[in-house]
Amino acid sequence: MLAAGALAARAQDSMESQLSARLGKASELSSGEVKANEIVKGNVAYSGIVVEAIKTDNLLQLFNPFAPAKYGSAADNTLDDVATGKPRAWKLFSIRF
Repeated sequence: MLAAGALAARAQDSMESQLSARLGKASELSSGEVKANEIVKGNVAYSGIVVEAIKTDNLLQLFNPFAPAKYGSAADNTLDDVATGKPRAWKLFSIRF
């Protein structure tokens, strides 16, 4: 009985941490800050690896793990698995309304 309660509490904590991470990411997007991999036109935002490659001044910096912050993070172009939180796919091109 105690083990089931502990597992339920751990699952609840995990769900809350995922929710807070998503809300944090959503607030970053709504703050008006445009990321290196994003183009915003009105209410539509285009993002992904293709957009970042078009916007960058030095394409080789996108492959450099020690590139300056202005070139963005690789995590910006990944799609995460909801259950594990680990990256599962690359985002080549995305349109957000």
